[in-house]
Amino acid sequence: MRRIWVRFLGGLVLVALGGCGNFFADGVILGGPTVLASRENFSFQTETDQNNNTVYTYSYQIVLYALPGSGAGTVILLDASENQLEAPFLIPESCPPSNPDPCGPYTREVVKKSFAPLTPVQAVKYRTISANGQSKVVPLNATIELY
Repeated sequence: MRRIWVRFLGGLVLVALGGCGNFFADGVILGGPTVLASRENFSFQTETDQNNNTVYTYSYQIVLYALPGSGAGTVILLDASENQLEAPFLIPESCPPSNPDPCGPYTREVVKKSFAPLTPVQAVKYRTISANGQSKVVPLNATIELY
């Protein structure tokens, strides 16, 4: 009788492990950051440099808040084709599930100068990468216009 239970449990473990690849490929990752993202304090200026060239200056902040219960890791903002738009953000610690509000803010200042007007790009999703290397692409709750 004991041998039957050992085979049954062994088979059950194999079935469970076989399903893990599908579970992590599309769905849940363990410990990765889940965030709310926004662009704040946008300003645009034009000025003329000493060579009489027009200089366009765009400045803003990218602000991330980690949702309660999400883990530490990296967040990379992506466009619709999943191209990286900015340098990765580090979320250095987990946000406790007991927090009534999101953790953060995690802020990055962006200043871009150009001799021609820049065309904005739309951040529509992000890649979350947990501390153990699992990753998943997640849609943003609202599109963010970046330069």
